[in-house]
Amino acid sequence: MSQRLELKKHLRVGELKARYLSSSDPKEARRWQALWFISQGYSSEQAGHLVGFQGSWVRRIINRYNEQGPQSIIDGHRTNPGGVKPHLDSTQRESLFEALKGPPPEGGLWTGPKVANWIKNQTGKHTYPQLGWVYLKDLGFSLKVPRRKHARAASLELQEAFKKSPKEGKSAQKAISRGRD
Repeated sequence: MSQRLELKKHLRVGELKARYLSSSDPKEARRWQALWFISQGYSSEQAGHLVGFQGSWVRRIINRYNEQGPQSIIDGHRTNPGGVKPHLDSTQRESLFEALKGPPPEGGLWTGPKVANWIKNQTGKHTYPQLGWVYLKDLGFSLKVPRRKHARAASLELQEAFKKSPKEGKSAQKAISRGRD
């Protein structure tokens, strides 16, 4: 059996409970609650089970609390949000939006790889094709693929004849289909 971790006396048991009850951030409240359970003699596994954490995560919280004190329990995402910075700033996004209104330099339709290549040319940053697709979707564009035609679909000639008048189209259709035989 592993050795039970003890909390350093940064805060008293009542203060741990008060921080748990007064915390407005649910993630932070669960950490305080786990520490409060630990201060009452629960194991990290028991405390984790009660608050919905793995025991290993509770041990990490305890170690962080013991080494860095109460300020280490505050959610780090608020103070250091992290994450990758966007490849394009607002003016570059506007430029991309304008570019997407026209045809791509390589011709055809805009695709994720083509947008990624455009971003790379504008910023010099390597960009994955998936990110190109993300920018396409984010700017409100969607995949445009021509519809498949049925193998036995009417010819353009028949379609035009039908558009003029359904009755005339039927007689034209019979005349044309007789010509095919």
